[in-house]
Amino acid sequence: MKKRNAAVIGLGYVGKTIAYSITKENLFDEIYLIDINDKLVEGEVKDLNDGSFLSYKTNIKKGKYSDLIDNNVEFIFIAAGLAQGGFKSRLEQTDAALKIFDSILKEIQKVNYNGFIIVASNPVDILTYYTTKYLSYIDNKKIIGTGTLLDTNRYKNILGEKLNVDPRDIDGFVLGEHGAGAVPLFDSTKIKGFLLNDYLKENSINIDRNEIEDEVKKRGFYILQEKGSTYYGVSECASFIVKNIIDDKNINLSLSVLAPSKDFAYSYLVNLNKEGAVIIENQNLSEEETKKLEYSKDNLVNLIKDKNYKKLIVILS
Repeated sequence: MKKRNAAVIGLGYVGKTIAYSITKENLFDEIYLIDINDKLVEGEVKDLNDGSFLSYKTNIKKGKYSDLIDNNVEFIFIAAGLAQGGFKSRLEQTDAALKIFDSILKEIQKVNYNGFIIVASNPVDILTYYTTKYLSYIDNKKIIGTGTLLDTNRYKNILGEKLNVDPRDIDGFVLGEHGAGAVPLFDSTKIKGFLLNDYLKENSINIDRNEIEDEVKKRGFYILQEKGSTYYGVSECASFIVKNIIDDKNINLSLSVLAPSKDFAYSYLVNLNKEGAVIIENQNLSEEETKKLEYSKDNLVNLIKDKNYKKLIVILS
């Protein structure tokens, strides 16, 4: 029987937590860990394998880029980047992040890897876009950023707290740019099967949409201030994405993908299946949501065109 293998590139907090999450899920036979810090890789390999006999079957190995082809890796998780604490926003990380990604994508291209790539580094939308353009020979459906799947989870948690409702009973999405450009879709959100507006009216509840939207956008920064970094949420999102591809669930999620116009990437509502992420044509947006998403898009497009990112533009031209 053919083995199912994966690789995690970048073993900071997010990368090592992704490695642990997908190991515990028993999604793969072998996971190859790649980082510029050899000692870190060796330590993580030992640490993860020390628990392998108790709860999972996966073998963790020190990897190199040739393993992507030599050992039939189907999924790459890219979590490389710099600690967010030194930046005022995710977008300010772009220059440094692009340099790191350039070195990684160059190696992936060298071995002509053609499988799935899950981008879990920030700024995730810019880096998802950059990856699709750099590795243009890979089907766009197979290059997926964690995007606003994390913002969607945050939205459900925050709304659930306001309404005293289990977040699992909330069906709703956040689209657009992860973080500051996130747009919660209030009008199509459902609580226990009822549209949000109907649920609020039926239960005589008032909420401040602007306050909730602001909390969703800033939640990552609150976590950063409180504990110095965020990694559990995005790692679970990355694991969840791949699990649903493998299981061919045909599930609808908000994920960062290349836009139909091909000049940016951010989170659309997509159908996720064994082929990858396919944008759903009818996004079911209100006029206000459409305007906010246009603003989110414009910010990303302008950043891509900015003079500070000439290197990116050269690759895209």
